[in-house]
Amino acid sequence: MKDTIQVYKEIDGLFCTIYVDGVLDYATMDSFIEEIKSIERGTEKVIINFEALEFIDSTGIGAIINLVHEAKDKRFSIELEAVRQEINDVLGTIGVFEILETLQKEES
Repeated sequence: MKDTIQVYKEIDGLFCTIYVDGVLDYATMDSFIEEIKSIERGTEKVIINFEALEFIDSTGIGAIINLVHEAKDKRFSIELEAVRQEINDVLGTIGVFEILETLQKEES
């Protein structure tokens, strides 16, 4: 397992995809948060691709919650894609999906 992260963004019109590769934890979350903060107003949807995410800890989950707050402030929807089963289980147990669902309903 790597102990680093690469975060990069692709913009396609009103859609933004953020790719996360490596470990999202205390030591690496700043790169993720930096990409979140750089999402421009007017973006309609942000897709977070976790296909290459190897590990996430509680601070990484906190960074995802930071994304939820940014989405509410800038009024864009969020979709998590390509989430590995063990990470999906953790996010589900913590309640991240329920938070995202509630956000989407509030924006509708």
